[in-house]
Amino acid sequence: MKKRSIVLFAVLTLLVSLVSTAVAKESILDKVKKSGVIRIGSGTTVPPVNYIDKNGNWTGFDIAIGDEIAKRLGVKVERVNVNNKTRIAFLANGRIDLTVSSMSHTRSRDEQIDYAEPPYLWSGKIFYAKKGKFSGPADVCGARVAITQGSNAYLAGQDYLKELGCTKKFRVIAFQTNAECFLALRQGKADVYIQDTPIIAGVAGSEGVGYEAVGPIFSPGLYGLGVAPNDSKWRDTISFIIQDMLADGAYEKIYLTWFGPDGKFPLPINARPRLPEDIFGKDKPWVWPR
Repeated sequence: MKKRSIVLFAVLTLLVSLVSTAVAKESILDKVKKSGVIRIGSGTTVPPVNYIDKNGNWTGFDIAIGDEIAKRLGVKVERVNVNNKTRIAFLANGRIDLTVSSMSHTRSRDEQIDYAEPPYLWSGKIFYAKKGKFSGPADVCGARVAITQGSNAYLAGQDYLKELGCTKKFRVIAFQTNAECFLALRQGKADVYIQDTPIIAGVAGSEGVGYEAVGPIFSPGLYGLGVAPNDSKWRDTISFIIQDMLADGAYEKIYLTWFGPDGKFPLPINARPRLPEDIFGKDKPWVWPR
């Protein structure tokens, strides 16, 4: 009798363990499909990629990309406002399912979350200052620099200047939003503002006539779709969706609306995810073979 009890206990323990493991390993994809809702974390203060328009609506390139992903999943969007600090934390604690918020793919972030592939917007950073203030990027060495909190702009800028022979460190002034960074530049509280090219275009807008990029674009800013770590089923699903969008023209339509020659914020560079032209030919989208 005692032996039967031990065997029964062992079987029950195994069953509980198996059930617990199955529950623990449930993919976010399964949860999203069951609920019919995807919780997307996006910012609201970074035009033209994400912001609130004059009518109070969420808008921008990020928002359009997120909407198309939800459409292809067959679910509704629950928008969650995130910033440079919370867009990673909310993924880690399960508060959101996907981050679409002008978030560059960096090594330090990859240690905390995963990314779908490929990055959905390719850009780079620039030094931005009043016209004529600096003759070249080397002159930015030791300047007062405006950056947004949580941005990797400071490190990227410092590394670039180090390559040019700069031995001085920036005097960093950090702000919550890009609008505050540009305001500090206009008011003379900062000498230079470091940020990605599409964000600079959106923040400066028509008021950027008296300002210019100092030197070339540096530090690739590959905006990635952030997902929770250790969920390959969900990561691959989002990867396949963004690649399908690149292949079937949906991405191109969104890109042209925002950044094309006749778009809302024309970009001077081609920021689409593209394979190397010298190997694969012109304008081949970055997608995996079937």
